[in-house]
Amino acid sequence: MTPLVGRMLDTLDERVALRRPARHLANKVFPSHWSFLLGEVALFSFMILVATGVFLTMFYRPSTAPVVYTGTSAIYAGRELPEVFASIVRLSHDVDGGLLFRRIHRASSHVFIGACIAHLLRVVLTGAFRRPRELNYLIGLTLLLLAVGSGYSGHNLPYDVLAGTSLRILYTLLLSVPYLGEPLALGAFGGEFPGDIMPRLFVVHVLALPGLIAGLMTVHLLILGRQTHTQLPRTGIDGAQRVVGEPLWPWQAARSTGLALGLGATVALSAALVPWSDVDLHGPFEIAQTTNTAQPDWFLFWVEGVLRIYPPIEFHVAGTVVSGPLVGGVLLPLALVALGYAYPFLERRRHPEPGDHHVAQHPLQIPFRAGAVAGVVVLLVLLTLAGGNDVIARLLGLSTESVLWAFRIAVPLAPPLAAWGAAAHARAQGRRWT
Repeated sequence: MTPLVGRMLDTLDERVALRRPARHLANKVFPSHWSFLLGEVALFSFMILVATGVFLTMFYRPSTAPVVYTGTSAIYAGRELPEVFASIVRLSHDVDGGLLFRRIHRASSHVFIGACIAHLLRVVLTGAFRRPRELNYLIGLTLLLLAVGSGYSGHNLPYDVLAGTSLRILYTLLLSVPYLGEPLALGAFGGEFPGDIMPRLFVVHVLALPGLIAGLMTVHLLILGRQTHTQLPRTGIDGAQRVVGEPLWPWQAARSTGLALGLGATVALSAALVPWSDVDLHGPFEIAQTTNTAQPDWFLFWVEGVLRIYPPIEFHVAGTVVSGPLVGGVLLPLALVALGYAYPFLERRRHPEPGDHHVAQHPLQIPFRAGAVAGVVVLLVLLTLAGGNDVIARLLGLSTESVLWAFRIAVPLAPPLAAWGAAAHARAQGRRWT
């Protein structure tokens, strides 16, 4: 460090007193197991999303008014397009680096949501949600929901055929809500479908959701810094008294820097090789047209599966209609979200353990947890597969109807059986780290 830099740092420390907290932060210990890096993957991918999103926002036009595209795309040259779709085509074909940035943004969104899911799964399986970390678990679950909302809104911003079908489904789900359906749908869309949804969706995607994610992520990290990580059990070491790992500076900082650079390189390479967000594969949305090939992104495929396999049954309750879209697309997702928020307290009631917990558990140490996770995972996997029942039928040479009924039978039966089997296996294993 040069004398000039040293004097500058001394002057800064005299005014804001950063040296002591900086030294404390530099000595913070991080567990060395790879699974504790999943949260960092989510953080770094979010940073890539923000950086690329700022660039993309400069060229995006959230208007559905018709315009004539005059750019270099041979497919759309001279065609009248919705302005929002035309701006995507122009960004992809006429802006230097535009398509690369779009692909990096799309790839990073998948990494971000996948890392959030994997991180939450690690927290649940190892019991890292127990006291005193219940609040941070709830914040983390909220971050996952916001990430899914951000992914869904971004999926619809191009206003292509896929987005149009997706928005049509959302409009139907909102209408299915008893008593409040019509004002909800009309308020969200600014009128009858398709309404004026794009400016609203644009603000939600580029302002509301990123702001909430950044704010909650900051709170999440501050709480983590105050409470420290949970750590894997070590023979002869009291994990409640000592944290074993590597200090932030220089070892964890070097590892995190390598992770960030590797993640950026991987996402950029995938953007160069994989046709993410290729608008040439889909045309613009027109209200009179739809497509049978429309599918949501992978993280919402399970909702598509529910809507596909739910039988066409409607019944009246208290003067309102309970329909398939309400049950499959609204009530079941809300029930799963409510279960996620309530789970730490349900487990504590079933397996009361006083005091604070700083050591991770093996997934099989708590049979109730093993059964709950197995049941929910099997349910989501089956529903995700059901979202592609037509593809499965074609690959297996079966009728779509037979595959549909196979899922209608498996979905209510397999998750409880998986939960019972996992809990029984956990009880047979006993309380030991294997």
